[in-house]
Amino acid sequence: MKKSTDNLWNDMLKTDNVKDFFKENSEDIIFNGLEELFEYHVKSKKLKKKDVYENSLINREFGYQIISGRRGATRDKIIQLCFGLKLDLPETQQFLKTSGNRELYLRDPRDAVVVFAIKDRKSLVEANLELEKQGFKIFE
Repeated sequence: MKKSTDNLWNDMLKTDNVKDFFKENSEDIIFNGLEELFEYHVKSKKLKKKDVYENSLINREFGYQIISGRRGATRDKIIQLCFGLKLDLPETQQFLKTSGNRELYLRDPRDAVVVFAIKDRKSLVEANLELEKQGFKIFE
């Protein structure tokens, strides 16, 4: 979180609608779990869940189980969902943190490749190509 609650109040008072407020301050809003955060991104980015799972290279049923909390997921699966949701870097870090996983860390070479892929708005397939090119484990 970057902004104080007072700063969030000031932003809210200057904003005409809640959608704009959430868009401008999403990384400073506390969501009640992964499912709520997932739903927020699906709606705010006007995505179809089917496409999110397809672009994440995750079976739809397994994806639903991860998001609902019925099945645990590795950090890699959570990162794959971030690609499917087309999250930027702050959103990805928030998603990882909300899921109980370690955020991306630039001193970790594999994470650095992932960060560059996210920063450059690459797809998961493109990220995998770069990971493979650099000799790192790909997302499966």
